Amino acid sequence: MPALTLDRLLASIGFGSRKEARALVRMGLVELDGEVLDDPFMEFASRPESIMVNGEDVPTVEKLYVMLHKPVDVECSHNPRDHQSVYSLLPDRFSAMGIQTVGRLDADSEGLLLLSNQGDFIHRVESPKKGCLKRYRVALAREFTDAQEKELLAGVMLKDERRPVLAREIVREEGSVVIAIGEGLYHQVRRMFAAVGNHVETLERISIGPLQLDATLGKGGWRFLSDAEIASLM
Repeated sequence: MPALTLDRLLASIGFGSRKEARALVRMGLVELDGEVLDDPFMEFASRPESIMVNGEDVPTVEKLYVMLHKPVDVECSHNPRDHQSVYSLLPDRFSAMGIQTVGRLDADSEGLLLLSNQGDFIHRVESPKKGCLKRYRVALAREFTDAQEKELLAGVMLKDERRPVLAREIVREEGSVVIAIGEGLYHQVRRMFAAVGNHVETLERISIGPLQLDATLGKGGWRFLSDAEIASLM
């Protein structure tokens, strides 16, 4: 394995190519423990936990596991059509590191969104076969009836789907309904309620598996997942 040099370290955490990383060092923009580093080829015996780049204290993690509180009018796309991209809410270097959304939320929806650059993690959380339930709190345009609840729990047919999809859980709250599903089909929750004669006005994803949206994250805010949170989803 090649030695961990400063330019390799910077490139691995999204600061461009090794050539671009070397330029950052030569401009005096990289510090460690309060000392400006001027040798892009300096070697590390072990990976530092963080490094200062252009005044920002940057964790040196290569594997990204991120929780984000997605606002409405933000698209889960690198090439958005009508709104800003969800990736614009994150450091630019994350895109350079290959970060992707774990599933999607449409532009009219908000709430818990996970992102990662680790394919096994993305597959594990997205796969319906793994049993990772997604829960959504919805406000409806019309009264939610017992008959509608029964239909959703039994399963409804959606256009272009081969088999019925069903709600795994339904909890009624004052002014809203919380529904849990196992899949992640296009506009699934909205289409399910439409199939039983209702209409979703607002939709917020509040949890994925055991992981709940962090109440301390404002809309557009993000944080890294803890090791325990990652393990709970895997």
